[in-house]
Amino acid sequence: MAVTGNYAGNVYVPICQTLANTTKIAVGTAMDDDTLTLASFAFCNDNASAVVCQLYWYDAANTTEHLIWQKPVATDATEVVESLPLRLREGDEIRVVGNSSVHVTLIFMLNFALTR
Repeated sequence: MAVTGNYAGNVYVPICQTLANTTKIAVGTAMDDDTLTLASFAFCNDNASAVVCQLYWYDAANTTEHLIWQKPVATDATEVVESLPLRLREGDEIRVVGNSSVHVTLIFMLNFALTR
């Protein structure tokens, strides 16, 4: 009997980026393989007012962009989402919208293939 599956293992080095304006941008680079799952993300708002932040998943296989999360982040506040894991495939991207001085952090888990 053969058993195959995936094991979510080590935490990958976080990707952090400060946004410059309200333009939608890719955070980090396109996935170069299918070993990562977006395990959590955070938006930190350092602006003088609330900012509506959005996180998109670009599905490269279908060339489709999906709005995954949207919420206003209050002044001097941080919104952390850790209950929305998203498995990424080669070519997929995480894109975000915020405003200048909004900081975005993505935390990925490495996936290891198991075969027995």
